[in-house]
Amino acid sequence: MNRTAIRVLVALLLLSPWAVAQPADVHVPVPGEWTAVDQEYRYGPDNLWEYINGAAELFLTYGFQELVVLDLENDEAALSVSVYDMGQPLHAFGIYESEKPADGTDLEGVAAAAVLQPPYRGLLLKDRYYVKVEVGSGDIDGPALEAAMRDIAAGLPGDDRLPAALLALPSKGRKPGTVAYTGSGFLGLEDLTACLHADYEVDGVPCQLFVMPPSKGLLANKHGKWVVTDGRQGQKVYIREVPYTGAVVLVGDDDQLLGVAGLADHEQALSLLNSLKDGS
Repeated sequence: MNRTAIRVLVALLLLSPWAVAQPADVHVPVPGEWTAVDQEYRYGPDNLWEYINGAAELFLTYGFQELVVLDLENDEAALSVSVYDMGQPLHAFGIYESEKPADGTDLEGVAAAAVLQPPYRGLLLKDRYYVKVEVGSGDIDGPALEAAMRDIAAGLPGDDRLPAALLALPSKGRKPGTVAYTGSGFLGLEDLTACLHADYEVDGVPCQLFVMPPSKGLLANKHGKWVVTDGRQGQKVYIREVPYTGAVVLVGDDDQLLGVAGLADHEQALSLLNSLKDGS
């Protein structure tokens, strides 16, 4: 590979929505009417378990970089704020969606996403940061907790929008509230990594669609379990029959693959993918 090709490859990796940014030195914003009780406490991948014990493994699978914790107080109550730097927005989105309570209330206009679970907890997502705001003691009502979350969100660096990579998922037939991100082993398959996925119903057919950057294992077919063929316009097609699950089919190029799972027949899966790529 010549030097020009190497420069182009590096530029593409840096521009990719899946590229991992370097960790930033973030601090916990102190919301109005609250005071820091003590110094911030920081945890890395090697000692995260000291703070969240068994839950650390889940965070590590989503690319966890650093946790910053700060305890706050006012005259009536105490809060604990935990800011998880997940390395990139998609990782933060994935862990936010995995821990988001089903009975929570979504907050409008708070960072990229936020949910309130009175009386004791709020979660928010901003850029590469996943934040937990938890009541330690005292009686804090919903509006007071929401106000603190808004101040914390405003004080964090980064983009208030959802990750741009979410736009890669087709909108046709997508079921609301099903978008999620899995860092590794999606569908239990070792070659499916960094997958953004959602549940769909396309032309009356239920399935699961996902997008991913091609993994080295998939490109090399090192496990020998994929049938690889040429598709339209020079694209590659990857097909794998999974027992009790059906066909998993991916179509794309060296930058991005669009996949479908949950269909028994790989020809039906390929037809569905081609129809989505055609915009029909």
